[in-house]
Amino acid sequence: MVKITFPDGSVKEFAAGTTAYQIAESISPRLAADSLAASVNGATVDLSRPIDEDASVKFYKWEDEEGKHAFWHTGAHIMAQAIQHLFPDAQFGIGPALDDGWYYDIGGTEPFTPDQFEAIEAEMKKIVKADLPVEKRFITVEEGREIFKGQTYKLELLEEYAEKGWQLSVYRQGDFTDLCAGPHLMSTGAVKAVKLLSTASAY
Repeated sequence: MVKITFPDGSVKEFAAGTTAYQIAESISPRLAADSLAASVNGATVDLSRPIDEDASVKFYKWEDEEGKHAFWHTGAHIMAQAIQHLFPDAQFGIGPALDDGWYYDIGGTEPFTPDQFEAIEAEMKKIVKADLPVEKRFITVEEGREIFKGQTYKLELLEEYAEKGWQLSVYRQGDFTDLCAGPHLMSTGAVKAVKLLSTASAY
């Protein structure tokens, strides 16, 4: 058993390996439904993260910066997956969350134009409707080289992160895998609406 301490100071015991989402659900189904990410001993993590030791836990909702970050970050992955479907030659760089959305650096194609947004948004909506589980796993450099074979920017990032001694992880949703530390929502279906607003090109 592990002891979980909540922001109000209360403590409850759970079986080791219980996820943050399951803990939220045990408190209130509404809390579980509204939560987008969690804090475990001060680190922001996925709700699907198993907790194997005593920890202080807090849940983040849409009104919290950390909750929005997980939401936007998952939106970036959904957009990248949609672009991968429509433009198989696309080369992906980084796709971080921002204060009011996200962006994704993409090469290997002609610069996108606003009239292509409709097709990308339609593909994103298909991915949302599919409600694909978003799953994290840790990888070695060798596994990363295999996963991102042909993705020049991702391979460069992989080597850079490995040189810095960072723990390497990927997130997978359906046929799309990204090099990423997270956190993310538990599934693509949690993103109910999408809107692409702008595109820019640079060399």
